[in-house]
Amino acid sequence: MKKLLQMLLAFSLLMSLNVTQEKGVSAAAGKQVFRIGVDYIPQVLDPASAEYDTASSVVKGLFEGLVRLNEAGLAVPGIAKSWKISADGKTYTFTLRFSSQWSNRQPVKASDFEYAWKRALAPQSDNVQAFKMFMIAGAESYHIGKQKDASNVGIKALNDYTLQVTLSEKNYTFIQMLAENVYLPVNAVVAKANENWAANLKTVVTNGPFKIANWDNQHVVLVKNPNYYAAKEILFSEVQFLVPGAGTASVSATDAYLNGEIDWLGGIGTGPLDYSILDDSTSEKIYEVPTGATYFYQFNLSKAPFNNLKIRQALAMAIDREAIHYGTPAYGFVPLTIHGAKQPYRSEISDKRYFSEDLITAKNLLQEGLKEEGLTRMPDFSVIMNEGSHSIIAKSVINSWKKNLGVTASLEVQNWEQFLNNRSDQNYTVARGGWTVDYNDPASSLELFTSWSAANDTGWGNKQYDNYLRQARQQPDPAERIRYYAKAERLLMDQMVVIPLYYYTSDVLHKPNIQNVYVDYDESIAFTRGSLK
Repeated sequence: MKKLLQMLLAFSLLMSLNVTQEKGVSAAAGKQVFRIGVDYIPQVLDPASAEYDTASSVVKGLFEGLVRLNEAGLAVPGIAKSWKISADGKTYTFTLRFSSQWSNRQPVKASDFEYAWKRALAPQSDNVQAFKMFMIAGAESYHIGKQKDASNVGIKALNDYTLQVTLSEKNYTFIQMLAENVYLPVNAVVAKANENWAANLKTVVTNGPFKIANWDNQHVVLVKNPNYYAAKEILFSEVQFLVPGAGTASVSATDAYLNGEIDWLGGIGTGPLDYSILDDSTSEKIYEVPTGATYFYQFNLSKAPFNNLKIRQALAMAIDREAIHYGTPAYGFVPLTIHGAKQPYRSEISDKRYFSEDLITAKNLLQEGLKEEGLTRMPDFSVIMNEGSHSIIAKSVINSWKKNLGVTASLEVQNWEQFLNNRSDQNYTVARGGWTVDYNDPASSLELFTSWSAANDTGWGNKQYDNYLRQARQQPDPAERIRYYAKAERLLMDQMVVIPLYYYTSDVLHKPNIQNVYVDYDESIAFTRGSLK
C-alpha cells in the first residue's frame, strides 16, 4: 500500500528512514555513493536552461546561487553570506562569501552573477525561464528587446564581492525566487571564451557542493567538492545519475532498483515505476510524496448556469475525491510542498477551512441555484480535456455528480492544440486544468487568477483578489505575507472559480538507509545534504 508521508505536511520534506543498510547502497568506510536511476542523461548542463527534467537535479548539485532552499523550502544564505534591503524595499545589496570558488579554483565574483543573469535575459537567449527575473528593474523591457542596453537592467556588480539588484517595485518574494535555476551563476570568463562550455566534461566549470567527474550518454558522476564553503555539510562522496540497462541485465529502472543497481527511483526524469514487476513487500515501500502542482476543473463563468455561485459550490461539494485515486484530495489551490511562514503553507492554512464534501448542502445549493436561474433541472454539459489519463479522472468526477446530484455530464477529449485554443477562447463550459508552481511561494499558485495573468482563462477577475496579492508582495514579515495569501485563497474558494480535485504526488522507491534526500516542489531530487546511515 502506498504511504503518504504525513511528516511532509509538518515542518520539512525530508524522507529519511533510520534502519539498517540494504544491499546495493555503497557505504564503505569513508565513502558514500548514492545512485539515482534516470530516463536519460542531459546533453547540456547550463543552469539557465535547466528546467523540469534530469538536468535540473544535476545542476542543483553542481551550482549554487546567492541563496539555496533548506529542507523546509525556505531560502537561506548560499554564496551570499548576507544582504541588506533598502528602506523602500526595492534595492538589495548582497555580500558574497570570500571563500567561494569555481571548480577551476577561480573566485566566484559578483560579476559572474551579473553576467549570468543578463545572459539569461538577453533577447537572443529565448530563455523560457526569463520571466522569473521580470521583477528586476528593466529586465522585461530588455528581454523583449524594447530597450537594448543591458546596463539599464537593475543588476550591477559594485565590486568583486558585492552585487546590487534593484527591483521595479517592492516585492518580498524576490529572495525566495533567487533559489531558481535561472538565477544561478556561471563563470563569466569561461562562458565568454566558449559558448559551448556547458556541453563538455572538460569545459564545465561549477561552484556548488559537487563537481562533475564523469559524463557520457549512460551516466553523470558527481563527486564532493572539497573547496565548497560548507564542505563539512556534504556527506555523499559521490552521486551517480544512471540510465539503467546499459551493460546490465536490467531492462527498466524498476528492474535495476530490484537488482540493487540503483538506490533511488522517483521524481522528475526518473521515469514511471513498473508496478507490474513489484511484489507486495516492495509495493508497500512506495512513498507517495507531494509535489508543487494542483489538478482542478475550471468553469467558464460567462456561461449560464455556471455563472451561478451556488451551482458551482454544489458541483464542488458533491465530488468523492478519494474515488479519483490520484494524488491527495484538494480543497484549496496552493499545493502541499509550498512553504509558509515557518511550516508548509498547508500546515499553517488548512484547506478544510474553505469547504468539504457535503452531499446534503450540495443538493440544497443546487436546487437554490437552479431556482435562481429559472431552471427545474441542471442542463447536461461536457467537460473538455486533452488526451491521457484525464478521461479516467473525468469518469470518476462525472459519476459522483450523477450519483450524488442527478447531474448528467459527458467528457470530450481533444488534441492538445485544440484544447488550449478552446480554453483560451473560452469555448467551453467546464475544462480540466493543472498548474505547477514556478517557484516555492504561494504567489506562484495564486497569481494565476489575477487580472494580469496571461494564463487566466476562467473569465474571472476580482480587484480585491488582485489587491491581496499586491499587498502580500509588499510585506517583509513572512507571517503577514501568508495572511494575505490566505485571504486571497479564501476569496478564490468562496467564489468557487475552480474546483480543486487533488494535489499532485510522485511515487518514490529508495533504499531504507538513505537520509535527507527528498523530492522538491518542482520534482527535482534534492540530495546535496543527504547521507547514508
